[in-house]
Amino acid sequence: VIDGHVYAGKDRYGSEILALYLSAILHKPLTPLVTERNISLGREIVPVATKRLLSTIFSYKSLLCVYGKCFYCKREDPVCEDGNNLLSGAILVNVNVTFVNNRSPWQRTYKKGKLALWETLDDYCQLVKPKISTHRLLDLVDVSIFDFLLQNGDRHHYETLDGNVVLLDNGKGLGNPYTHHLDILAPLYQCCILRNATWSRLQQLGGGMLKRHLESVPNISNFVTKEHINAIEHRLNIIYAAVEFCRKNRGMP
Repeated sequence: VIDGHVYAGKDRYGSEILALYLSAILHKPLTPLVTERNISLGREIVPVATKRLLSTIFSYKSLLCVYGKCFYCKREDPVCEDGNNLLSGAILVNVNVTFVNNRSPWQRTYKKGKLALWETLDDYCQLVKPKISTHRLLDLVDVSIFDFLLQNGDRHHYETLDGNVVLLDNGKGLGNPYTHHLDILAPLYQCCILRNATWSRLQQLGGGMLKRHLESVPNISNFVTKEHINAIEHRLNIIYAAVEFCRKNRGMP
C-alpha cells in the first residue's frame, strides 16, 4: 500500500503488466507488450551490458544492485537482487518507432500547494475544446477512465503514433487500493463526453464481469493483490456515477 499523493512512490512493475491486460479488457489495446520476468544480473545482464549500464551495477552485502541511467536514477536508490540472486520486474517490448510526445491538458503542477488550472475551474473543458479536436478529446477521456481504474495519476504527457494515442508509462498505478483519486477522471466529468463504444463496453463489464476478467489474467496473484482487484471493480461503479452526473447536470445523452 502506497500512502501519500496520487503519484507517490516508485513505479510498480505490476501496474505495467496489468495495464496490458486492462487495455485489452476495455477493447483499447494501446499498451506495449509486457510480461513478468525474473533475471539474474550476474548471469544475464553483466555479460552483455554496455559500459554505460555496467557503470550503474555494484555489489551490496553480496548482492548485485543496479540503478540504471534515467532522469531520476541515482546510486542511493537502486534495486537489488533477492536472496536467490534474482531480480523481479517487467520486460516491455521496445518498439523501434518515434512517438510524438504531447503535454496533457490535465497535467499536474507537481508542486506542493500549487494547483493546476484544471483543478480550480469547473468549466476548464471550455478552454481545452478550442485547442484539440473532438476525436482527441474523446481519446483523453478514454485514457482517464483507463488511468482511473489503475489509479495512475502521473499522466503528465501522452504519446501518439500515426495520430493514435498509445498508453506508455503505466507504472504509477496500483498504489493504494483503499483510495480512489477522483480527479484522474477530470476529463470525463469536466467535459461530459464519451464514446458510445466506450460506454457500451463499460456497461458490459458490470455485474462482476470486470473482476472475473482480471482474475483470469495468468499468474495475476504474482503482481496484483486481491485488494487491488476489488478496488478496480469498485472504481467501475464510480465511473458509472460520473456518467450519471454528466447526464443529470450537463445534459450528456
